[in-house]
Amino acid sequence: MSEPNTKGRLLFLEHYLLDNTDDNHPVTAEKLIQEYEDNGYKANRSTIRDDISVLQAFGIDVISEMAGKTKIFYIGSRLFELAEIKMLADAVASSRFITADKSEGIINKLTGLTNEHNRLQIINGALPVNRLKTLSPGIFRTVDAVSTAIAGGKKISFQYIDILPTKEIVLRHDGKEYKVSPQALVWDDDRYYAPSYSEEKNCIVPFRIDRMRNVAVLDDNAYIDPQFNIADYSKMVLQMFDGNEEERTVTLIAENRYMLNIIDRFGEDIPTAIVDGKHFSAKVTVRPSSTFFSWVFQFCGGIRITEPTEIVSAYRSMLEQAMK
Repeated sequence: MSEPNTKGRLLFLEHYLLDNTDDNHPVTAEKLIQEYEDNGYKANRSTIRDDISVLQAFGIDVISEMAGKTKIFYIGSRLFELAEIKMLADAVASSRFITADKSEGIINKLTGLTNEHNRLQIINGALPVNRLKTLSPGIFRTVDAVSTAIAGGKKISFQYIDILPTKEIVLRHDGKEYKVSPQALVWDDDRYYAPSYSEEKNCIVPFRIDRMRNVAVLDDNAYIDPQFNIADYSKMVLQMFDGNEEERTVTLIAENRYMLNIIDRFGEDIPTAIVDGKHFSAKVTVRPSSTFFSWVFQFCGGIRITEPTEIVSAYRSMLEQAMK
């Protein structure tokens, strides 16, 4: 068998080290020589030393050190550390807007960034059983179309789905075509949104990516809302949902143990004050919809709405209606 070229040998060595080694799984020169020969390359210790030097010169972090009297080699730092890959794999696996099949495919790609000793551990740990996932197979095409429109400053058109009590998926408003100006893509509370300016409603509407169908990028220039801020919109609207309510500043009185819950929901910059030894107040800006009221209700009185009075009355009316 004729010896393959040196470039091929160097690529083989790089792939082998990336795929098989780390600080817990080093390889000896003798093992590398054997791997070279098994794959059609002639090698000796000098060949290994020179090839390792070339990889190091081109930025591959190959560690060469002595273990006793034996020289060992392994990959040191990588583009992504193991903990980072695990975190990304867990995020993909738990994300509801990515289909189960697509999640598995992305995780398999992510595991290609580490060595074979870690792959099975990541795959087994990142695929939860019975995790709720979207059934929308075209979600990545939708994300791509919306991203293209945002980058180009263009409007999009699409149809929006509803689900009947029979669980049948239907197009909302008999297949009405929506035409809007997307402002951003926002991942919030395990959902992906495209907050978009609607000329019909004269406001920003948070359309869910997994409910959009037949998305097309239009030639029309989009309207870019100069007041739109992703962080503020996410805290105020997506986390408390939109409805048709106007933004309101609401005063909450909460037990001290719920400070973390308030901050997690509204951020650290909201005004707070001590009320007494057991309570504090917080002023938050929301659109006071039933979703906001539901969030307050879950604390069973530990967080209460105290101002303004019309919002307190609306909350009580919702509770009374629920009791009926």
